[in-house]
Amino acid sequence: MKYTHEDTPSKNKTRGKTLGRILALLLLIICGLLIFQYRNDLSTKLTKVFAATEEDPVPVTALTRQPFRLTVPATGEIVGLETTSVVTPETSRGSLKLSWLIPEGTFVQSGDTVVRFDGTDAQLSLEEEENNLRENQLNTQITTLNQSTDEKVLEMDRTDAEMDYEYAMTVMPEDESIFSKWDIITAQADANYAKERIDFLNHKAKTQRRIARSDQQILNIERNKAQSEISVIQSTLNSLELKATKPGLALYQREHREDPQIGDEYHPGQALVELVNLDILQARIYVLERDGGNLEKGLPVVLKLDAIPDKEFHGTISSVSSVAGSLERDSVLRYFTCDVAISDAGRDLKRIRPGMNLEADVVLEEYDSVFVVPSSAVTYREKDSVVYVKNEDDFNPRTVETGLGSHGEAVILDGIEEGELIALRNPYETRQLYLPDFSKGTQSDMFPGGMPGGMPNPSMMRRMMGGRGGGPPGMRR
Repeated sequence: MKYTHEDTPSKNKTRGKTLGRILALLLLIICGLLIFQYRNDLSTKLTKVFAATEEDPVPVTALTRQPFRLTVPATGEIVGLETTSVVTPETSRGSLKLSWLIPEGTFVQSGDTVVRFDGTDAQLSLEEEENNLRENQLNTQITTLNQSTDEKVLEMDRTDAEMDYEYAMTVMPEDESIFSKWDIITAQADANYAKERIDFLNHKAKTQRRIARSDQQILNIERNKAQSEISVIQSTLNSLELKATKPGLALYQREHREDPQIGDEYHPGQALVELVNLDILQARIYVLERDGGNLEKGLPVVLKLDAIPDKEFHGTISSVSSVAGSLERDSVLRYFTCDVAISDAGRDLKRIRPGMNLEADVVLEEYDSVFVVPSSAVTYREKDSVVYVKNEDDFNPRTVETGLGSHGEAVILDGIEEGELIALRNPYETRQLYLPDFSKGTQSDMFPGGMPGGMPNPSMMRRMMGGRGGGPPGMRR
């Protein structure tokens, strides 16, 4: 075969690429051999650089008392003034008829009458049940007297029958030579009749006592029923007059934009009047689920309105949702919802409107004077907490009482004095940095997935040379 002059540059180019790859592979092999040969010295030097030694000084800090407030952030909005609903009470008769209503716009104080319902039907029912009770009492007396009379009559009949039997047995004719056979049979029949009469009267007495007990039980049931009805009706009559539990401005609850009218009937639980407290605003705030573990009713809250950024308002939590929920659909964030009563709005009430956005801080705990240290300074054990107090060249453990702290900070309430030096970490725990042990490996350990003889596999080579295409970025096809 003949070679043309044009084939020579192509062959030279191919030979150059092959030579370059062989040189790169040789360079990697030489580096691996050097690392393997000097692995002990390299491991020692790295350990000295990164590992902590026993001679490292333990950092300390001097304790100083300071005030501390633990808060969790929240967002929310103004929802309006504090309102208290006056609702129709629960009664045995169901709906109630309105007879009097306080004029709308009236300022009421706690204990003032707001609503009255008609008690005519309840009063008639009360009189009817009272009559039933009196009738029951009279029937009980009559029944008791009748039962007593029947017992006395029965006792007299039984006594008479016993006397007849005793007489018949006493004068019993037995001698047939003196008395006729008819007289003897008649006397025996009279004695047997008297004995049967005694047995009958005894059974009648037992039956009569059972009937008397049943009659008394029926009368007791009727009496208890009447007394129970009277108690329920009296409770209804006492609840027909509704009083204000808090001061405020009385406003009607309208249905279909119609004012309540005298004579309208209202069902239990239906609201008639709302008492608006003009001194207390209400806000609704949302606290992230991760921060809501210590939320409870009565905690103080500091609020800032976006519309009034130059002033802080204060309030207390009036209610907390039992379960955290999402504010937006398909959102992974969950919030606890809290209602807050704002008590110091005062003169700013005219500037505040429902729907205004706000930011809030819920005060979980507030201390006037405590020690605040990094969390690493306190060692939490199973039953107590310990800090290490520096004493000359040594550290002595001291049991302390801790409070509620924030992330990264611990609060010490008692067990240590101001000015004492404590370690910022446990001085008896060694901090170690673990590095690979080059003396226990082979080249295949340093190159995972290596080929026999310590050679990296082709995929590892490609990753080391910087790309998926089998070479450096500039050589990819």
